[in-house]
Amino acid sequence: MEKVIDVSKKYDKEIAEIHYILKELGNGRIYGFDGNCSQVDNSLETNVDKLTQKITDLLNKIEYGKDSITDQQN
Repeated sequence: MEKVIDVSKKYDKEIAEIHYILKELGNGRIYGFDGNCSQVDNSLETNVDKLTQKITDLLNKIEYGKDSITDQQN
Protein backbone atom coordinates (compact mmCIF):
# COMPACT_ATOMS: atom_id res chain seq x y z
CA MET A 1 0.00 0.00 0.00
CA GLU A 2 1.35 3.42 -0.97
CA LYS A 3 1.72 6.15 1.61
CA VAL A 4 -0.69 9.02 0.95
CA ILE A 5 1.15 11.49 3.20
CA ASP A 6 4.42 11.32 5.08
CA VAL A 7 3.14 12.66 8.39
CA SER A 8 6.50 12.51 10.14
CA LYS A 9 8.07 14.65 7.40
CA LYS A 10 5.22 17.11 6.83
CA TYR A 11 4.62 17.73 10.53
CA ASP A 12 8.22 17.39 11.69
CA LYS A 13 8.22 20.55 13.84
CA GLU A 14 4.98 19.65 15.61
CA ILE A 15 6.33 16.17 16.33
CA ALA A 16 9.66 17.62 17.48
CA GLU A 17 7.83 19.82 20.02
CA ILE A 18 6.04 16.76 21.41
CA HIS A 19 9.29 14.77 21.55
CA TYR A 20 11.01 17.65 23.37
CA ILE A 21 8.39 17.74 26.13
CA LEU A 22 8.54 13.95 26.48
CA LYS A 23 12.36 14.04 26.62
CA GLU A 24 12.31 16.68 29.35
CA LEU A 25 9.79 14.65 31.32
CA GLY A 26 11.92 11.54 30.86
CA ASN A 27 14.93 13.45 32.18
CA GLY A 28 12.98 14.41 35.29
CA ARG A 29 12.63 18.09 34.37
CA ILE A 30 9.39 18.51 36.28
CA TYR A 31 8.98 21.30 38.80
CA GLY A 32 7.83 20.13 42.19
CA PHE A 33 8.31 16.45 41.45
CA ASP A 34 11.67 15.72 43.06
CA GLY A 35 12.70 19.13 44.37
CA ASN A 36 15.75 19.37 42.09
CA CYS A 37 14.23 21.47 39.34
CA SER A 38 13.66 25.21 39.33
CA GLN A 39 10.36 26.93 38.77
CA VAL A 40 11.49 27.50 35.16
CA ASP A 41 10.60 23.84 34.62
CA ASN A 42 6.91 23.16 34.19
CA SER A 43 4.82 21.09 36.54
CA LEU A 44 3.67 17.63 35.52
CA GLU A 45 0.13 18.95 35.12
CA THR A 46 1.32 21.75 32.82
CA ASN A 47 3.35 19.32 30.71
CA VAL A 48 0.39 16.95 30.39
CA ASP A 49 -1.82 19.86 29.33
CA LYS A 50 0.77 21.00 26.75
CA LEU A 51 1.16 17.48 25.34
CA THR A 52 -2.59 16.96 25.16
CA GLN A 53 -3.07 20.25 23.29
CA LYS A 54 -0.15 19.65 20.90
CA ILE A 55 -1.34 16.15 20.03
CA THR A 56 -4.92 17.39 19.54
CA ASP A 57 -3.68 20.22 17.29
CA LEU A 58 -1.50 17.84 15.27
CA LEU A 59 -4.31 15.34 14.74
CA ASN A 60 -6.63 18.16 13.69
CA LYS A 61 -4.08 19.35 11.11
CA ILE A 62 -3.67 15.83 9.74
CA GLU A 63 -7.39 15.04 9.64
CA TYR A 64 -8.34 18.29 7.90
CA GLY A 65 -5.25 18.62 5.68
CA LYS A 66 -4.13 21.84 7.34
CA ASP A 67 -0.67 23.31 6.83
CA SER A 68 2.16 22.35 9.15
CA ILE A 69 4.30 24.92 10.97
CA THR A 70 6.91 24.43 8.24
CA ASP A 71 4.33 25.05 5.51
CA GLN A 72 3.16 28.23 7.25
CA GLN A 73 6.73 29.55 7.50
CA ASN A 74 7.41 29.13 3.79
